[in-house]
Amino acid sequence: MRHSPRISPPWYRDDQGPAPSRAECRPDRADALALRLVIASEVRFVRESLGEVLGSVASLSVVGYGADLGQTLNVSRDLRPDMVLLDAAMRGGPPAVRPLREIRAGLQVVAFAVSESVDTVLAWAEAGVAGYIPNTAAMSDLHALVAEISAGRQTCSPLVSAGLLQRVAATAVETTANQASGPQTLTPRELEIMRLVSTGLSNKEIARQLNIGLATAKSHVHNVLGKLNVQRRGQVAFSQVGISMRPGAPRG
Repeated sequence: MRHSPRISPPWYRDDQGPAPSRAECRPDRADALALRLVIASEVRFVRESLGEVLGSVASLSVVGYGADLGQTLNVSRDLRPDMVLLDAAMRGGPPAVRPLREIRAGLQVVAFAVSESVDTVLAWAEAGVAGYIPNTAAMSDLHALVAEISAGRQTCSPLVSAGLLQRVAATAVETTANQASGPQTLTPRELEIMRLVSTGLSNKEIARQLNIGLATAKSHVHNVLGKLNVQRRGQVAFSQVGISMRPGAPRG
């Protein structure tokens, strides 16, 4: 008796990990309420092992896999998971988080196998992860850690917690000092440049309106951004309130 070949679901590819069972292809009510996961790692063994462990938990549903960032982006767009588990060792590192988060609002990106040093955790936090799973975590604790992060909670080691608090405190002090001193150093010419930038004018338009060279206009804009302690031109408009000229400042 001849057996017909097995046909995998259309979204499944051999390099993504194990195919779902027939029951998984027809989710029931419980599956519809489960947290939908995509697992991204360049190591197939890692993808399949995590998929097997997490897929056995009733409250979790592994819907797809990604072997690189491009594949992970495609799978996440097609399958609309609630969370992407991203291997910290994947090429691209923390910058890979941003394109994943831009797929849709509410998508959580969680880095796993993260080294618990303050600098490493902070780099992933600044990249926009919803949480991280340390490389010391036991496989048996994985589903509980995922559930905690999904609920908006994160467990850190005492060393990392203390380091993050110190870093936040130092940043707050530096920011306060910059805000207190920066705007007061604006010259009358820089205040004029600030007003024009806040209206949306380009450097070329500012140069034309003030009858100055383009290079001079660019230099003024650069100085204004630095003194206001902002990174983008769009933030300048929010820095105008309460700003006054420095007493005795020379005219630009």
